[in-house]
Amino acid sequence: MSSKQVYVSMMLGHDCHLVGRLWCHRRNGRESATFEYDRNWLQHPERFALEPALQLTEGSFQTGAGQILFGAIGDSAPDRWGRVLMRRSETRRARANKETPRTLGESDYLLMVNDEARQGALRFSEEIDGPFLSPRDWESIPPLID
Repeated sequence: MSSKQVYVSMMLGHDCHLVGRLWCHRRNGRESATFEYDRNWLQHPERFALEPALQLTEGSFQTGAGQILFGAIGDSAPDRWGRVLMRRSETRRARANKETPRTLGESDYLLMVNDEARQGALRFSEEIDGPFLSPRDWESIPPLID
């Protein structure tokens, strides 16, 4: 089984707060996730649960059978068309590097969404303090108007 850790953060006012950690697991082609709130978030005066299934308590939460991500976190992932574009981008990247394209998982989709275009308050990164923007080698959204 392979796992990838993703830091889940949120802006409150002008400050970015680490809400918790998400581990995305992949085993035999199936995906699942584990989430755990950060202790500082659990003590923050403005804390709140991300969703009813993720109560504000210490300990880890597992996704249910057949569920890849928790609802509040999955809402930040791209839609079907966004995923198509990301797979195409991965194919172009792999061709340019003479590699086989990676099979993208849910953590890849969360991390590949450009933070400037993301919907919702949650932000995702591979490092504790960001960066939150998708990697520079991924294509950005073209401007609508010059």
